[in-house]
Order: sequence, then structure tokens, then C-alpha cells
Amino acid sequence: MPVQLTTALRVVGTSLFALAVLGGILAAYVTGYQFIHTEKHYLSFGLYGAILGLHLLIQSLFAFLEHRRMRRAGRPLKLPSPRQGSVALCIAAYQEDPDYLRKCLRSAQRIAFPDLKVVMVVDGNRQEDAYMLDIFHEVLGGTEQAGFFVWRSNFHEAGEGETEASLQEGMDRVRDVVRASTFSCIMQKWGGKREVMYTAFKALGDSVDYIQVCDSDTVLDPACTIEMLRVLEEDPQVGGVGGDVQPPGKGMAVEDDQVQAAQIRATEARSVHQRNISREQ
Repeated sequence: MPVQLTTALRVVGTSLFALAVLGGILAAYVTGYQFIHTEKHYLSFGLYGAILGLHLLIQSLFAFLEHRRMRRAGRPLKLPSPRQGSVALCIAAYQEDPDYLRKCLRSAQRIAFPDLKVVMVVDGNRQEDAYMLDIFHEVLGGTEQAGFFVWRSNFHEAGEGETEASLQEGMDRVRDVVRASTFSCIMQKWGGKREVMYTAFKALGDSVDYIQVCDSDTVLDPACTIEMLRVLEEDPQVGGVGGDVQPPGKGMAVEDDQVQAAQIRATEARSVHQRNISREQ
């Protein structure tokens, strides 16, 4: 059966089903027919509730069947296609809670994608921001694959004491570190998240086929890159893919005290780093 005809039949069938459900709910509400009820009608079960329950059951059944179909289509877990492209993961960091940053970098390390490049750009190059570079060294550093650079400027604003020559030298250095390293960290002059993303994109240039981005408090699923790249390469009309972003503790809301605690921990980490620097001096 042609795809267009199948799609048309699905649209018609879905529309008729929706009209039937709506008509049944309306009729049940108007008539108020009840199957069972207590003596004073404190509790009752009628036609209206039965139709609503049936509707919910059918929706759940269709959702289950569609979910099972999608899971079967996605198995086994493999690379998207023989012409798989290269990917760089860009992490934007700004005064992040140390625990969240460690979890983010460790999850990036576990991503099941060959030759994935990880670029973390820190929005700030002051002493109180240096603890994020320390965490980068702790989790991803210590190998020849890791590189870093502390830049006095960013691509749109020169830092204090920068000359035109030193600014260009810094730009070249950022690009060289990012392109030569599997894991790289760039600390730069504060400029906001847009400036952080610009630095990562500018440094990468055309050295990779795809760029994946996330914040420094994100814990990434090991299969996230493969699954998103699968969608991009299977459908040429798709230009971008987003993940299923969920708060800590799936299905749980983030409380104000959790946010406040994270901010306090980040402040404490910066203070400790400043004290250590003062002792060394």
C-alpha cells in the first residue's frame, strides 16, 4: 500500500475515533447514567467514567505498541551508518557546582562513540574559576590526549594587556589545543554562554561533522550521541536533534534548597582554591 494512502487512512481513522470518543463522553455527561452508586451517591461509577477509562486504556495500549515498535527498530545498538560522521561534544561551564561538573565529565567519558572529541569552555578566567580546570584535570586530564589553555581574552573582547599580535596568537592557540586534543579545556574571559559556544564552534571549524552541546550540570546517557546521530543521518530533512532532558532523580522536581546548596558548594570550592593560591604565593 502506498505510503501516502496509508498516512491518509491513519488520519481519517484517528479523526473518526476522536469524534466517537468526544460524542460518547458528551452523551454520557448529559445523560448522567450510573452503573453503580452508594445510597447517598457519595461514590458512583457511571457511563461517563467508563468511557473515560476506556479512552485512557486505548491510549495506553497504542503508546505501548508504538514504544515497542520504536525500540525494536532501534536494536541492536550500533553506529548510525557506514558513513558515520565525526562528533565533538561542547560543554559550557560557568561557576558550576563541583559535584555536578565531575558527574558531567565522567558521563562524557562513558559515551559509547568512537573518537568522540570533548571540548569544555569555561566562561571566566579568574582565580576563582580555576577549580573547574582542576576538575577537568582530575577527570579527563593526565594523558597525552588532554590539553588546556587559559586565555586572557575571548573572540570578541581582548583581555587586559592584550595586543593585536598576542590576541591573534591566543586565537591560534585555542584552535590548536581544541583540534589536537581528544579532551580539551579552554578558560577564557567572561562573555556569557553565547561567547562560550562561539569559541567552541570557531575553534572546531570544519574539523568535525557534527557538534553536540550541553551544560556542565548535565549527566549524559552513554548512548545519547549514537541515538541522536542516527536520527540526523537517517533523515536529510532533520537539521538538529534534542535529547530527553530530565531533572535529577527521574520524575522528581528540583527543589529550591537543592539549587541553593549547589550554589553554596560552588562558592565554597572557589574560596578554597583562592586560599590555596594565596598560600602558594
